[in-house]
Amino acid sequence: MTIARDLAIFSRGLKFKDLPPEVVHEAKRTVIDMIGCTIGGYSGDASRIAREVMGDWGGGRAASIIGSGAKTSCLNAIMVNGITLRYLDFNDTYLIPVGNLVLGNHPSEILPAVFALAEREGTSGRDIIATIVMGFELSARFNDCCAIPGVPKPTIEAKGFNTDSRGVFVMPIVAGRMLKLTEAQMEQAIGISGSAGPILGILDATGEEYSMTKNLRFPRTAYGGTMAAMLAKRGYTGPSRVFEGNKGFIDSVMQGDFNVTDLTRPITRYKILDTMYKAVAADATTHGHVNATLALVKEHDIKPADVVKVNVKAGSRCVEHTGDPVKRYPKNKESADHSSYYLTAISIFDRRVGPAQYTPKKWNNPKVLEMIDKVSFEADPSLDRFGRAGISEIHLKSGQVVSKRLEYPPGDPKNPMSDAELEDKLRAMAEPYMSKKRIDALIATIHQLDRIETIEPLIKATKFDRS
Repeated sequence: MTIARDLAIFSRGLKFKDLPPEVVHEAKRTVIDMIGCTIGGYSGDASRIAREVMGDWGGGRAASIIGSGAKTSCLNAIMVNGITLRYLDFNDTYLIPVGNLVLGNHPSEILPAVFALAEREGTSGRDIIATIVMGFELSARFNDCCAIPGVPKPTIEAKGFNTDSRGVFVMPIVAGRMLKLTEAQMEQAIGISGSAGPILGILDATGEEYSMTKNLRFPRTAYGGTMAAMLAKRGYTGPSRVFEGNKGFIDSVMQGDFNVTDLTRPITRYKILDTMYKAVAADATTHGHVNATLALVKEHDIKPADVVKVNVKAGSRCVEHTGDPVKRYPKNKESADHSSYYLTAISIFDRRVGPAQYTPKKWNNPKVLEMIDKVSFEADPSLDRFGRAGISEIHLKSGQVVSKRLEYPPGDPKNPMSDAELEDKLRAMAEPYMSKKRIDALIATIHQLDRIETIEPLIKATKFDRS
């Protein structure tokens, strides 16, 4: 029995009828968040370029682009919608502590493929929900496998690879469920996709400026994983021992540091319930100090001209990840949403951190650059165990010093965003494109997901009524 076959058996065993009501409800919440983030990212340059390339590729009419409603091939839709979802860095996160750091990923990135395949295959809402829950479970478990007891760093990053590498193993399983692959076929799909290669760490590395390819990391694995499932369904074969075999993933990539037993252990608590949502559009680890800064500015009515300096503290991972000198003065969207310096400065100027805060006019504003120079940033070990905690201390010209420590920012499972807050997040993203009536109908359709026979009503509800 191979690890890939074990995974196939485990993943095919989850059925909608076995899911507790709170898990079904959480799956719907992830869809609300995903659609909002995808609509919000639609006007971004990365999404625009992807749509233009899709037009050049051509393709069939099996699946839709969220927003425009344009029909294209299933694989094209997976790529374009995946890039668009990721663009704002506003989608959910799953984090686990590893030593004084954290390891994270964005589980909702499985959803563009689920939607495209559901549209192509005519999948029921209940089967969609079950697949979402399994995809979240496997995404989280891959993180868990990279946290080795006694090893102080996330092993996959220490080996030079990005956690989105999970997609080469998770996505053939997600696609395999949607395509109703047998266990044997899914085993082959995992081998085909998994042997095609993980994602290089340079796309999220200290000392390296970020690029648009940050938005392509997981969609590329979703594209390849779905293609692998399609090939396997027709008899194409791959290395079944892709995990444990000679020069397989555990040997070549992880060099033995991969706790594989965490992949298929029995479910005791569904990982989807540990999803962290984002109230601001920024790297997850910044949310403590960014939300603290926003709260201080609003509570004390602080104007940019009032500020002498800002001392920001966060966990070790946040400082390593977003305090990198190369990101201090960001030159593009992808670096801006991972720059604690810029995020602090723009929080003081605009009192919000969303799509409107990511434009060249904003990050090149001399006043914003001047504010960045007033920001100091350091690690506070007392914050490490929280994952997203942070402290903001603002010194004012009046001599007053105001500060706030936030251990569980909005969206954390210990400080969850309500249904209404997630819905309002979607509304804010959709208002430029859709009427209030249309947005209300879209949200209502999502809440009915377990009662619709196909995804078609939901896909239609995501189409803009104005460009």
